[in-house]
Amino acid sequence: MIRFFSHWAIVISLACGATAATPPSDLLERAGQHAKLFWDQFTAVTCTEELSQEKLNEKGKTTIRTDSRYDYLIVMGWDKGELLVDESRVEVAAPRKGRPTGSLLATRGFATLLLILHPDFQSSYTFSTPVEEAASNLLRIDFLPRPGSRSPGAMELKGREYPITWEGSAWIDPATAAVTRMETRWKDPPEALGLVSLHSDVRYEPIDLRPGQTYWLPGSANIELKTLHQSWRNEHRFAKYRLFSVDVKDEVGGVHEAGGVSK
Repeated sequence: MIRFFSHWAIVISLACGATAATPPSDLLERAGQHAKLFWDQFTAVTCTEELSQEKLNEKGKTTIRTDSRYDYLIVMGWDKGELLVDESRVEVAAPRKGRPTGSLLATRGFATLLLILHPDFQSSYTFSTPVEEAASNLLRIDFLPRPGSRSPGAMELKGREYPITWEGSAWIDPATAAVTRMETRWKDPPEALGLVSLHSDVRYEPIDLRPGQTYWLPGSANIELKTLHQSWRNEHRFAKYRLFSVDVKDEVGGVHEAGGVSK
């Protein structure tokens, strides 16, 4: 199985290191604050995730397909200067008997690619001047990885991990600095892997969970990997967001923790 996951193994000192960086535009600075808010909001909710996985032959015909549904929760935190992402998936229905798994693509963490714009990680990339797209009234910023920077993603193949260097574009609302879309590609994958391309397209949408407060959360994440003779497509869809709360109370003899979902 080929497995992709975003572990965001980026050391803070790299993001704030001595490498000279282009002063961020006002839009990029505001988008960075939006990314910080996204971290807080995404870890405060739970949702339903629907996942479709396909394998296609060289003629583009689907040879294997499976669909799953999960209760989804994400946890992000620091460990020795690295940001780690942990996704919890509990399948809603019992797995279908005979469902294929061995040759499908497993993808994790793509919904967090917006964190490329987080202030602590921006210096790992170079960013273009914002370009206005009249059709959508959004501004697009393109980004490239800086040489030597830690990668926020990896591919696992046959027990070995290969860092993924992401390049791509972010679409940003100029009024609110909300990031509505992140499109990424693997820049120069190793030839030994035999990859033609790896592409992802993540869309974010406004969700009203509290009066007077808008949560910008993942609506979908589409990932496509191509080799010379076959390809894989995964579509993650996120819906039915609910607030997730953890109450911590001090008690005699220890700490009592209780978790729950706010309806």
